Amino acid sequence: MQKVFDYIEKNKDKYLDFWMDICNAEGTAEDKPSMDAVADKIEEFARGLNIFVERVPFDTCGDFLIVDTLHTAEESGVCFLAHMDTVHKKGAFGYPPVKKEGDKLIGPGVIDCKGGVPIALLTMMALIDSGYDKNCRLLLTSDEEVSNRFGGQKEMDVIKAAVTGFKAAFNCEVARVGEVVVSRKGILRYRMDITGKAAHAGIDYFSGVSAVREAAHKILALESKSVEGGITYNSGIINGGTMSNIVPERCEITIDVRVSNSEELEKAKAVLEEIANKSFVEGTKTELVLVSQRQPMLHNEDTENLFLHLKTISEKYGLGTLVPIESGGGSDSAYTQLAGVPSVCAVGATGDFCHTINEYADIDSLTLRAKLLAAATLEME
Repeated sequence: MQKVFDYIEKNKDKYLDFWMDICNAEGTAEDKPSMDAVADKIEEFARGLNIFVERVPFDTCGDFLIVDTLHTAEESGVCFLAHMDTVHKKGAFGYPPVKKEGDKLIGPGVIDCKGGVPIALLTMMALIDSGYDKNCRLLLTSDEEVSNRFGGQKEMDVIKAAVTGFKAAFNCEVARVGEVVVSRKGILRYRMDITGKAAHAGIDYFSGVSAVREAAHKILALESKSVEGGITYNSGIINGGTMSNIVPERCEITIDVRVSNSEELEKAKAVLEEIANKSFVEGTKTELVLVSQRQPMLHNEDTENLFLHLKTISEKYGLGTLVPIESGGGSDSAYTQLAGVPSVCAVGATGDFCHTINEYADIDSLTLRAKLLAAATLEME
């Protein structure tokens, strides 16, 4: 184990530079060329380590990468995951996007989730150096931040096939110090397309039918159904009307729904359909459109056992105490779990303020997490 830890310490600067490099390559899931450019950088770096890279092409989103340590290994070890897309538009952090300030990195995706890529690769290379004889894999997706809506069924098939047969799946997602995520909510994203009747707001106000007013009623009815610790409904985007002197004929509401299990998922769908089908303003019509759907990651026995293994290893080697967290955010761990692989999430770079321009990562989490994951892999039965 000391040899593994020494390797991680000796090579940390190389992986820190790589971390900054890929975070400086900005891009969101909607921008396939930018995602492919990020994949290019990671592929070049991984090939420079003399490990194996398979590129999975997509027409609808950025290409995926599957990185393996030992193609000829008779047995599979563990699989790591991360995603290459961020929520940040190009230029949001200025230039250069990534800044190093003391013991922190500030920039787009430094924890969510590009910071997980160097952690996984450093872990894998430390295992190779130690003589670990099982294949380890890193799967990188490109549209996680939009609930995988661009990759479609092909994406689900790729994720499940890539992780099947591995002893465990460690998702190197955004983390906080001392925490490991053992469950995540599922996500439903729907759009309500509301149609009314346009009219002049001064001359013919009462002959108009306001789609925006209908949207207001629906938002209040829907969000009143949110329960702390249960299903939540968030009307995150509202687009309606054309000019202030026209009774608005159209309005769209984009809704984010979080559920903890399949029962809640079906209940939420029923609530959405009920409110969509009810007209609060006479003369309006509403079409309910499913934008994307992500399954929940459940806190089951396999997940609990894997967490306890990580906790034991972390304390054994002086890497800190870990606590299990139930998260309201979604991730690709839902699909590794559906593939029958014991999974935990949020074992990547630690920091805070993801999805904001204050996003930062703790630089020392590069080595701390790599040591934790390498040790957990070596001592896994």
